[in-house]
Amino acid sequence: MNRLLVALGALLAVAVVALGALGGSAFWSHVELSGEQATADELPSLARSQIPQILGYEYSSVQRSTTQALTLMTPAFRKRYEELTAKNNIFNDAVKRKLISQVNVVGAGMISSHRDSGTVLAFVNRVITDERKQPNYEGSRLKVDYRKIDGKWLIDEMTPIF
Repeated sequence: MNRLLVALGALLAVAVVALGALGGSAFWSHVELSGEQATADELPSLARSQIPQILGYEYSSVQRSTTQALTLMTPAFRKRYEELTAKNNIFNDAVKRKLISQVNVVGAGMISSHRDSGTVLAFVNRVITDERKQPNYEGSRLKVDYRKIDGKWLIDEMTPIF
């Protein structure tokens, strides 16, 4: 009789642990799916507002707008961005040639979404005007990778798609 009670107790303990594991797994799956959906809901509109801040500038305020745009980037991407703009002398050239870069994101959609990262495909139109007031129109597609750091979505990479 004691053996039977011990066996039933052990079986009951195993069942409780199994049910707990199953419940925990279902809960975590729900958390992951909710996070993915929240990412998919948030990032396309965020890309529409942030990409123009990063790629758009006016020669008279290029330093100020760049400083503001750097706050939208992860530290690693910020470093690459600063190196690239310095190497190509973009901002000095903008001041010298009196460039204005107007950027409009005409479409954005999710490529992938996770709880703490996501990738957006953005369709971008850009008009660059110089001191001669001759506009140069460009259309491009960008793959924009985001990472969530301390509760804030930051751009981790921007890659042109050719």
